[in-house]
Amino acid sequence: MLKARDKLEDGVNLMTELDLSPLADEALATFAEIASMAAAKLSTTTQADLDSFASGNTLTGATAYKNLAGIHQSQREALEKLRQEPAILRLVLEDDQDKQRIIYIGRNSNLALASGKEFASYRSPIGRLAEVPPGDEAHASVGGHDRRYWVIDKISFRPINETGEWDSRPSQYRHYDKGAYSIESLRALLSADGVDGADELDRLLEQARVRSGVSTGISHEVRTAMGLRDQPILDRFQGEIFRLPLSEQLIILGPPGTGKTTTLIKRLGQKLDADSLDQDEKRIAETDAGYRPHSQSWLMFTPSELLKHYLKEAFNREQVPASDKHIRTWASFRNDESRNKLGILRTVNGGKFTLKNDLAVIRPAFYEDASVWFNAFRAFHEERLRQQLIDGMTIVSAAASVPQQLIKEKLTKITDALVSRSLLETYRLLDGEDEEFKQALSSAKTLADDLLIKERNRLFNSDKDSFKRLATHLETLQQDGETDDEEAFDDDEQDNTSAPSHNDIQVAVTAYLAALKALARNKYLKRSIPKGSRSGFIIQFLGQSIPSDEVLIEVGRHISFQNGLRRFIQCHKRYVNEVPNSYQRFRRDADALDTFYVSEPTNSAQIGGIELDAIMLLILQNARGLLSQTYVKRAIGEARFGYLANIAELFRNQIMVDEATDFSMLELACMENLTSLNTQSFFACGDFNQRITTTGIRNISQLDWISSALSVRRVQLVYRQSQKLNAFAEELLRLQGGDLTSRGQLPEESTHNGVDPVLCEHVSDEDAARWIAERIKEVEKSVQQLPTIAVLVNSEQDVRPTAERLSRYLADVNLNAVACEEGRALGEGTDVRVFDIQHIKGLEFEAVFFASIDGLAVQTPELFDRYLYVGATRAATYLGLVSNGELPPKIEGLRPLLQTSWL
Repeated sequence: MLKARDKLEDGVNLMTELDLSPLADEALATFAEIASMAAAKLSTTTQADLDSFASGNTLTGATAYKNLAGIHQSQREALEKLRQEPAILRLVLEDDQDKQRIIYIGRNSNLALASGKEFASYRSPIGRLAEVPPGDEAHASVGGHDRRYWVIDKISFRPINETGEWDSRPSQYRHYDKGAYSIESLRALLSADGVDGADELDRLLEQARVRSGVSTGISHEVRTAMGLRDQPILDRFQGEIFRLPLSEQLIILGPPGTGKTTTLIKRLGQKLDADSLDQDEKRIAETDAGYRPHSQSWLMFTPSELLKHYLKEAFNREQVPASDKHIRTWASFRNDESRNKLGILRTVNGGKFTLKNDLAVIRPAFYEDASVWFNAFRAFHEERLRQQLIDGMTIVSAAASVPQQLIKEKLTKITDALVSRSLLETYRLLDGEDEEFKQALSSAKTLADDLLIKERNRLFNSDKDSFKRLATHLETLQQDGETDDEEAFDDDEQDNTSAPSHNDIQVAVTAYLAALKALARNKYLKRSIPKGSRSGFIIQFLGQSIPSDEVLIEVGRHISFQNGLRRFIQCHKRYVNEVPNSYQRFRRDADALDTFYVSEPTNSAQIGGIELDAIMLLILQNARGLLSQTYVKRAIGEARFGYLANIAELFRNQIMVDEATDFSMLELACMENLTSLNTQSFFACGDFNQRITTTGIRNISQLDWISSALSVRRVQLVYRQSQKLNAFAEELLRLQGGDLTSRGQLPEESTHNGVDPVLCEHVSDEDAARWIAERIKEVEKSVQQLPTIAVLVNSEQDVRPTAERLSRYLADVNLNAVACEEGRALGEGTDVRVFDIQHIKGLEFEAVFFASIDGLAVQTPELFDRYLYVGATRAATYLGLVSNGELPPKIEGLRPLLQTSWL
C-alpha cells in the first residue's frame, strides 16, 4: 500500500511543480468572458447600425451603403467566431523593466474585456509574439512604439463548449525553463481540486487520473476528420513569412507536413484584413479598387479539384470567404479566360484556336524546360511586328504623294530608330500622332473607295449574276487559315472585326473588294499576288472581269499608302492582340519547326495545353509592358486602350499557388503575371521532391526565369509525421536521389514515435484487400476509434473495384470503403477512402495504404518513387504497402524498415 501511495504521489509531482490548476481556472473564466461579451455585442448589432447613412442618397451612395454593409457583416462574423472560439493562446511576457504582461490571443479579432485582461488578435503586431519560443526575445509595436519582450511561457488552446462549460481539449503548455507539456483537458485539472481532502486516497487517485492527461512533450493528435490540419499559431519561421509586406514575391519550399499551405492561407487572411495592413499596404491595395474591392482581389491556384474543397474549409476557419471564383485549378481558369476574355480559343463569335489537350507537337525537352522555346517565340513575335513597321515605311515611301511627304518624313525618323529602340519605346513615340495619320488615311481611303465602287457597279451592271456565281465559288474555298499579313492592312480594323454577314451577295461583294485591293496594291508595288491566297483564287475566278491595269495602278497607289500607314496607327494593339497570329506563323517557320517541334500539326487551328500557356503568357507580359507606360496610364479610360483595360480586369492584388512544383514554368509565369501592377504580390509553396507531373518545375533556376523578384524561403519542421515515418521518408529520398536538403525535421519537443511501416508481398488483389482490412482493424483497435484512412490505387479504373473488395472485408465491423472517383467524392466521417494516387497531393490521413506498389512501378516508372514519397508522407502514423509480387528493386533498400503487421 505504501508503494502504491508513493507511486501515486510521484505521479502528481509534475502538476504541483507547474501549478497548472490556477492557469486552467483563469483561462476557462476568460473564455467565458470573451464568449459572453461577443454574444452581447451580437444581440445589439442590428440594421440600426446603418443609421449613420440614414440621410444619404441611396442612388448616388450605393457604394457607400454596400461597403458599410460589408463591414458590419464581417464584424458579425468575427463576433460569432469569438463565441465559438474565444482564444487560441495565452502569453506571459516580460519587458526590459522586468514587468510581466499576460495577453490572450484571438485567431483573427479581439474585444476590450470588462475585466481589464489584455486580448489581441493574432494578426496584430503584438500577435507575432505568439510565434516566439519561450525563453527568446522579440520586438513588437505597441501603441506605435517598438518594444522588446521576453516570452516566459505560453499555452495554446482548442476551446470547446459541449455542456455549457468551457474546456480546452487538448492544450499545449510551453515554459522557458520547465519545457513543453501536452494537456488533455483544462477542466480535468480543476476536477482534482474539487475532491474532498478528507479522503486522501480518493484525492490521490483523482490526481493520478488527471496526471495521466498531462504528458511531457507535445503529443500527437490523431486525425479523425478529413481536412487540412488546423494550425492556429505558426512557428517563428512561418510567422516571419506570412507577415511579409503585401508587395513581396516568395515561394516556400519544404517537405510535407511543414505547414506551407497553412502559412499561405494565414498570409492571405491577414492581407485581406484592412486593420492588419500598414499605410503603404493600404495605399497599394486600394489602387485597384476600380476593378474589384481588395477583399475580393485574390486567387489561389491548386492542382486538384479535391484539394479545392479542403482549402475552402481552411479559409473558412480564418474567416476568409472563398468561392470557386477564388480557388481555381489552372486548366479551368486558363481555358475560361483564353476563350472568354483573351480571344485565343474559338467561340461562335471569334477566337483563333481549338484546344486539343492530347496534341503533342513540342519536343519533350521543352515540356521540362520551356524557356528557350518561349523566348524564341517572343523574339519571333517582336521581329514580326518590327518588320511590319519597316515594310510599312517602305510602302508609304513608294506611294506617298507630294501632300503626304510630311507624314513620310515623320515615319522615316521613327523607323530609322527601330534598330536601337524597343517596340515599347516606338509605341511611345507614335502616341499622339494617330489623329494626323487618320486624317491622311481618310483622304486616301475616300479616293480609293470611289474608284472601287465604280468597278463594283461596272461589273454588276455588265453581269447581274456575277456576284451570285462568286458567292457559290466562295463556298468551295477554305474558310479557315492564316490571314495574310499584307492584306490585313488593306482595311480598317473595324472592317475586319465587324459582325460577319450571312447574306450571299454581301459576302461575295466584300470578298470581291478585298481581292481587288490586294491585286491593285501588288500591281502598283510591282509584286505578284501570293499564290494559294484567298484573294488569288478570287482573282483567278474573275478572269477577264477585273479592272484595267490603269485603274488598278491608280487604286493601288491609294491602297498602298493606306496599307503602309495603317501599320503605325494604334500599332500597340498588335503587340497584344496579334500574339495568336504570330504563334501560328512561328509554328510554321522552318527554323522553329526544326528546332522545337516533332512535326507540324495537320490542323493549323489546333493547339495543345503548353502552347496555349505560351500564348497566354506573352499576351499577359506584353499587356503589362504597355500598362506600365506613363502615356497608357494617363489614358487607360480611353476607348483606344479598352483592350488593355479588359486584360487588366484579370489582375489580382494577391496571387497564391499551392503545390507549385506540380505546375510548369509557363503556368507559374502566367500566374505571376496575373498580379496587380501595384502590389505584384505572388506567394507560392511546394516541394521539388513531391513533383508528380512530368511538366512541373524542377529547380531554383527555373524559378528565376519566372520572376527575378521571386525569393525562396525554406521550412523544415514537420508537424504531421511520426519519427518512424519521417525516417522512412528520409530513406526513400536517399534511395531515389532526392533533395536531402529538403528532408523533414521533427520538433525537439515532439513525442510522436509511431510504428514501423508494414509490407505484404506475393498476394492477389483479393488477398491484398483482406490484408488491408485486417490492418485497418488493427489501427482502429490501437487508436480506440477510427481515424482518417486512405487506400491508394494506381489508376482511376482501380478505384471502385478496390473499394468494393475492401467493403466486403470490413462489413463485419460496420465499416465502408468509398470510391473517391476522380478525387471528387469525399465520403462520410467513418468511411475508408479509396483514391487514385494522383489526387491526394496536399491531403493528410492518420493511415495510408498502397494497394499495388509494384504495379505502380510498372505503370509510371519515371514518377513511381515520387508517387511513393507523396503517398507515404500523407500518413501521420500508419503506412502499409502491398506488392502483388516482389517489392520493386528500386526500393528494396526500404525492406529493413518494414514489418508485416502492427500486432
